[in-house]
Amino acid sequence: MAREVHDELGQALTSLKMDVAWLDKKIATGEFQSDLLQSKIKTMYGCIDNTICSVQQIATRLRPGILDDLGLEAAIEWQAQEFQERTGIRCECVSSLGDMALPPQQSTTAFRILQESLTNIVRHAAADRVCVLLEENNNCLILEVQDNGRGFNGGEISAVKSLGLLGMRERALLVGGKVEIIGKAGKGTSVTVCLPLEQEYSHE
Repeated sequence: MAREVHDELGQALTSLKMDVAWLDKKIATGEFQSDLLQSKIKTMYGCIDNTICSVQQIATRLRPGILDDLGLEAAIEWQAQEFQERTGIRCECVSSLGDMALPPQQSTTAFRILQESLTNIVRHAAADRVCVLLEENNNCLILEVQDNGRGFNGGEISAVKSLGLLGMRERALLVGGKVEIIGKAGKGTSVTVCLPLEQEYSHE
């Protein structure tokens, strides 16, 4: 996310700064023509529109609106469907949460870990089927992402950065949770996330 802010927004704002400096110089010296000035302003408007779109997209990835509008279960079902359509990998979603209310931090964390898990599957797993399980158990939100891909060996699981697992674990730790990754070569991988819930958010 930091790279996106730096690359997309940083570049757009730098471009706008250069355009403003150009306009300032031309106005100060009187060295501009009306059509040239209008063309430059039009270009700046386009850059501003693109920057606004980038901000909206980044904000959506930070906290998807669907989480607020429909809840975690619907958001994960939507993500599974989008993943399937985009990659051609069958993605089934099974949830027992229903309309259960969840703390915003936990729901966002679970959703982001799901996205990271699906990204890893595309990059590393060579899978053709994924199953996403979502439930509450013992005052914890449980998310499990299983694939039928190539799995991994002991050496690969130790390379947490190359598999994108470090980010998942860091996200979970921020809300007092944990991530467990289990896989066998040729038999797929399972990522299980356990996020503790406050008492008022759990079932009786």
